[in-house]
Amino acid sequence: MKRQPILEVIAMDAADARAAEQGGADRIELVSAMSEGGLTPSLGVIEQVVSRVSIPVYVMIRPHSRSFRYSAEDIGAMARDVHVARELGASGIVIGALTEEGEVDLLSLQACTVEAQGLGVTFHRAIDASASLTRALKSISTVGSVERVLTSGGKRTAPEAMPELKQLQELGQEMEVTVMAGSGVTIDRIQTLVRQTGIAEIHMGSGVRHESSFQHPINPRLVAEAKRQLLSAIQSNE
Repeated sequence: MKRQPILEVIAMDAADARAAEQGGADRIELVSAMSEGGLTPSLGVIEQVVSRVSIPVYVMIRPHSRSFRYSAEDIGAMARDVHVARELGASGIVIGALTEEGEVDLLSLQACTVEAQGLGVTFHRAIDASASLTRALKSISTVGSVERVLTSGGKRTAPEAMPELKQLQELGQEMEVTVMAGSGVTIDRIQTLVRQTGIAEIHMGSGVRHESSFQHPINPRLVAEAKRQLLSAIQSNE
């Protein structure tokens, strides 16, 4: 099966999103509060970003950073946020939930994704905090609306988890769930990451920003170079 190279870039506002699109990003993950690992952005920010770029915008649905375990009230708020994101024209959502035991919380996940009504769905790096990556991926695959998982292979950064990511990629192909590598991905590691794991979707944040920091804006030139490296890696493996 031919792999479709996709570069997803984290954006926190309209300026970020425009810079990412200018550099050739294929998709935006829209978040707030990166110091907290990424939370749901405001209604106004979602509306602005969706109206200012033509590439798909996936909105983070995460009400707090305390854990990936959510109360009934949290789930109600998350479902409402999904509805709002859809109404504002988002292309997809980014979501995840775990039980106390570290298993995928399928009931909570389904309660939120039912509101997506045709939007794309990414299960975020909650999978890296799960009791078993492979068991979590198998559970996620049972929720038909989830098209991909974002993971660092259970390690602090994706480049530290080449064997784990390769295993997940192979399992994902069987389960028909795309595996996207993210966390700590730098431009100089893209080719090795893609070639050693078989993964074709790459998620980048600080690696395409000035001074490699979320305190600084996205650099379109770095986005363009990341995309060039990704395309080169895919082409050399075909």
